[in-house]
Amino acid sequence: MNILINLIPIKSGGGQQVISNFVIQTLKHKDVSFVYLVSENTYIHNMLVEQNNIRYYVVKNSLIGRFVFQAIKLKQIVKKEKTDIIYTVFGPGLHCNGVKSITGCAYSNLFFPEINFWQGYSPVKKTIDYYRLKSTLKSDGIIFENQAMMDRASLLFNYPENRMRLILPSVTQYENREIDNSFLSRMLQIKENDFNILILSGWHKNKNIEMIPFILDELKKRGRNNVKFIITVSKQHPKSIKLHESAKQYDVEKQIIFFDTILPHEVPVIFKKIDAVMLLSLLESFSNNIIESWFFKKPLFISDKEWSRKICKNAAIYIERENSKDIAEKVINYIEDIDIQRIILKNSDEILKEYPTPQEKIKLQIDFIKYIYEK
Repeated sequence: MNILINLIPIKSGGGQQVISNFVIQTLKHKDVSFVYLVSENTYIHNMLVEQNNIRYYVVKNSLIGRFVFQAIKLKQIVKKEKTDIIYTVFGPGLHCNGVKSITGCAYSNLFFPEINFWQGYSPVKKTIDYYRLKSTLKSDGIIFENQAMMDRASLLFNYPENRMRLILPSVTQYENREIDNSFLSRMLQIKENDFNILILSGWHKNKNIEMIPFILDELKKRGRNNVKFIITVSKQHPKSIKLHESAKQYDVEKQIIFFDTILPHEVPVIFKKIDAVMLLSLLESFSNNIIESWFFKKPLFISDKEWSRKICKNAAIYIERENSKDIAEKVINYIEDIDIQRIILKNSDEILKEYPTPQEKIKLQIDFIKYIYEK
């Protein structure tokens, strides 16, 4: 079987680590032929360049480049590679006449229409979502990481249940790469005598990073001045500057470290220095933050929502994402209560057993691809 793997949408963020694992595992399956589509000058592109005996095509990031690819080059590639099926691991589905397609859907907001996900953004975002949904539902098969999303795909859009599959994320395997000095220098900002909470995220309203100064203020009122937030955004970003100014009003600016972005192979290094992970999102399909917190045995503070309850069950500390008092009290309770610490660690270890290894996950993906192809 010849599978065309669409990695074009993966340009940054946690998806890079997922795809790194995926590519490494596909190399071990000699019974299936994989050809990759990748965006130019991305982490994944550079990774493919370093691999031997891998066939891939590079797509330029410009609008013109993407248009030429969609209109002309895709058909040429499908014909040349004798493609049997196209698999988009994450992102809008990629379709070509006469060839079946499968899409891995991570756009949670498409399945929660009652939530105004793009509030404060351009109306163009909703137009883009319309085409993302249309493209996803056009697929011959859809893979979900979140049970709530899969349930809603059937309930809201009547997508056939026998053409959907829930495949949970795998426990990550990290590349053994050299850590550069600039990263190690940044690591010196994180002090071991503080309680360091990692916000592994970029700037997006959905992530609710703006709440951090208010949380720190509530912690300060309760005599907790040793809690620090490590945020993986640049301190030069306009929103970072605004957050810093907000923190200064409460005299908590020193409790925030703008760590800047990190690469996938740097994740294990930073997890050794932090004490907890916080995810304040309104919506997520899944998040590397979740499984990484379990894997590295760090407590996870997460928004108390339908999607998070479906994923985390009893292996997280649920917080009211808009309530700084609730968040501060939950953090303090965890720090001071050894029993809570033990329970969360035990439950995290148990739930992690439900998740596949990278080897098991790729087999599940290939089995579903074969199922849809033969259907």
